[in-house]
Amino acid sequence: MSLFRFELQKLLFNKKTGLLLLCLFALYSAIGLTSTIFLIGSNDGYRAYEEMAVAYEGSFDAEKAAEAERIYNEVSARYGTDSRMIARSVKDRPEIILAVNYYAYAQRVEEYWNGTPPESDEEPYGIALLKSKLEKLESQGKQDTFAYREISDALQCLIELGEPAFANILLWENLFNNWGEHMMQFLLFIPLAFIIAPVFAVERSSGMDNLILSSRHGRKKIVTAKLLSVLVTSTVVVTLYLAATFLFGFLPHGSLHGWNAAIQSIPTYARSMFQFRTWQFALIGAAWLIFTSAVFSLIISFISSRMKSQMGTAGISLALLFVNVGLAAMGDTVLQRIRPLVDFGLANVTLTKEVFGAHKLFDVFGVSISYPLMAVFVLTSIAALAIFGIYQGQRSRTAA
Repeated sequence: MSLFRFELQKLLFNKKTGLLLLCLFALYSAIGLTSTIFLIGSNDGYRAYEEMAVAYEGSFDAEKAAEAERIYNEVSARYGTDSRMIARSVKDRPEIILAVNYYAYAQRVEEYWNGTPPESDEEPYGIALLKSKLEKLESQGKQDTFAYREISDALQCLIELGEPAFANILLWENLFNNWGEHMMQFLLFIPLAFIIAPVFAVERSSGMDNLILSSRHGRKKIVTAKLLSVLVTSTVVVTLYLAATFLFGFLPHGSLHGWNAAIQSIPTYARSMFQFRTWQFALIGAAWLIFTSAVFSLIISFISSRMKSQMGTAGISLALLFVNVGLAAMGDTVLQRIRPLVDFGLANVTLTKEVFGAHKLFDVFGVSISYPLMAVFVLTSIAALAIFGIYQGQRSRTAA
């Protein structure tokens, strides 16, 4: 235990890292606060929105939808069609924000029943569209194919979920945007790369690792202590991000309204097939960030164990991240050829909106496995390989 505390102090509990964590907390707090203020405005604005939203919550109402569409058409002609940009432009008018949000909700209800356009590049969604695709596959005698099973499973999930309901979920929408966008990867993974990079590289650069690994503590104990310190450090940094963005995102609202709404009430997760409530998904999202960041930290540790430069380790780690983001941003034609690399690359697999935001199955030896389960398996395998590589690499450097 004393060895673990020593390694943790070198990596996390020191003045340099402490100052960086303090700066990160200030940055994360500002992000949580400003993302809310830009969307709704003042506390009074949110209170007014919350009072008006009470009458709109629940199942779809055609009259309210028609009025919301009229208001949306008026404001979109002036501010554009992006709902978040409209909200930021009229954040002192909560009644307009409510109308825009209800109009977007009405569009989601329409998609739920009738589906996305057939020519859409997105994953097929909607009861009518999925039924038509099943009928087409049945007419071709393809009931035993993976495509048929995937569409049939999606249709069954949609029927079980039922028609989406409207809820006041502004706080949770902001929170999940902060936790599920690509910017989060840069805010979390870049600091992690610099904090964890020295774990092995500093001692390798001076040649001290040969002596340290041959000390009375033994190679395995030292490497284990280092890896445990890496996991603790990763968890602390992610927890700092989660706590700051939640706390300072909550303060302007002063309310947890919508905590028990279905996650399909949140636009980003409107096509999710999981029966989670918002509070449940907040816990799942937090756990997913901690898990994926831990895997990335182990990858950094493996790179550090092979490098003699702290900056070189950070550079390669960041290059790995940027390459993954670049792959995810490529066009559909390219993506179809490298789909597994994109699905399980750092750019997508660390984002809750990618893993939990839509229906995606994988055919593994005739068995249909959901994206989250496959992601856990792939990431766990990567983490295991990184740990194995670290132990083997340090074993070869142990002095006789």
